[in-house]
Amino acid sequence: MSQATAVSARQRRDLTSGSLGKHILTLSLPSATEMALFSAIELVHAFWLGRLGGTALAAVSMSNTLRLVIISPMMGLSVGGMAMVARHIGARDQQHADQATMQTFLLIVLLSIPLIILGQVWGATFLKWMGAEGALLDEAVAYLRIIFAGLFFMECLPTLSAVIRGAGHPEYTLRINIASIAAMMILEPLLVFGLGPVPRLGVRGAAWASVLSSAVGVVGQAITLLYGSAGVRIHWRDLHPDLTMMWRILRIALPTSAQRFSPNLTNALLMRLVSSFGADVLTAYSLLGRLVGFLQAPSFGLSLAAATLVGQNLGAKEPARAERATNLAALSSLFLSACVFGLLSLWATPILGLFGASGAVLATGVAAAPYYLLVGTASGWAQVVGSALGGAGDTVAWMWINIGSLWLVQLPLSWALSHGLRLGPVGIWLGLGISFAVGAVALTIRFRRGRWKTIAL
Repeated sequence: MSQATAVSARQRRDLTSGSLGKHILTLSLPSATEMALFSAIELVHAFWLGRLGGTALAAVSMSNTLRLVIISPMMGLSVGGMAMVARHIGARDQQHADQATMQTFLLIVLLSIPLIILGQVWGATFLKWMGAEGALLDEAVAYLRIIFAGLFFMECLPTLSAVIRGAGHPEYTLRINIASIAAMMILEPLLVFGLGPVPRLGVRGAAWASVLSSAVGVVGQAITLLYGSAGVRIHWRDLHPDLTMMWRILRIALPTSAQRFSPNLTNALLMRLVSSFGADVLTAYSLLGRLVGFLQAPSFGLSLAAATLVGQNLGAKEPARAERATNLAALSSLFLSACVFGLLSLWATPILGLFGASGAVLATGVAAAPYYLLVGTASGWAQVVGSALGGAGDTVAWMWINIGSLWLVQLPLSWALSHGLRLGPVGIWLGLGISFAVGAVALTIRFRRGRWKTIAL
């Protein structure tokens, strides 16, 4: 046995037997911690930019919203690569799992190039369409150009992390992302405000900190994958494009990309609706959005655990076990979401106050917090069940349910309740909660029908 084969065999984690509860805990804890750290970074990010002034924070928020819309076509690669690797690992097919890893990497490179060009050439125009002008436009464009210059690193990090999770080793992605986050914590204040020979770069410094910290993570991924430490390994022999394998990955990824594009665009439109009620409501909505990202960390970890368990157990011809894993993860998500969002509802005043909310912003946030109990529990359940379908390769249904709940329920209902019935911001919070509940019910019905058990990848 070669050294590479020995490493892969030693690191392979069997998720097709043993305690499902133990496997879910082992897989979800690192991913949940990782998500919590990234969400916490967003809060720290807002703190440093806030010290530069309102224009800086608004410029970066607007640029990141636009970036998410533009990169949506490649966001599904994480699901496609993870599902393919998990299926081959479950079938004990190490060669094709390794090949899928390299082909996912090549797809990142190929898709990054046109998106970089699009962001650099049309970014300023898109920002103007979003309403940026004057100093806000100048800072947003400056930030956006640097972010798109380093787009490969920023998209490689989450995509290859998903592939490593698909192999059953989220603890490696946690270590890698801790290193990336640590770099971000050091670089952002240094580059934003300057120190000694390092000049004060403002929003440009924030952009460079994001790119460079992502590059640190990608280097860690490269080392891990070259040595095969996390159950999959990249081989130079697989560096040439394999169109068959690429298409198998894209067949899963493309519907997911369309699904990711939908909420990204919806969020941009929803922000315009929220802003119609004034800056205080928009600020409260933005702050609650950041808190929701942090509080959804347990559901995020459980959703990735469900996707990995479904993929590997279907590869091992164990669909019943895959279904039990999803049910257990979804119920766990429901319980944990009810706990953390219940606490947010009860203690909204001190929690929001920690982030400087006061006056009308605080009052708006406190009034909205109870509605986020429905938002959090419904979206947590939907995240787990949707990821399980994605892990099985049933991404088309996931896509259409997601699009339908957003465009047929969330946007029109939020507008109708807030403006049509004149409920004001309360109508938006109600629309959000109801749309997530509708999506969760639809995904559950799809999952119960069981078509995902027979999908061939």
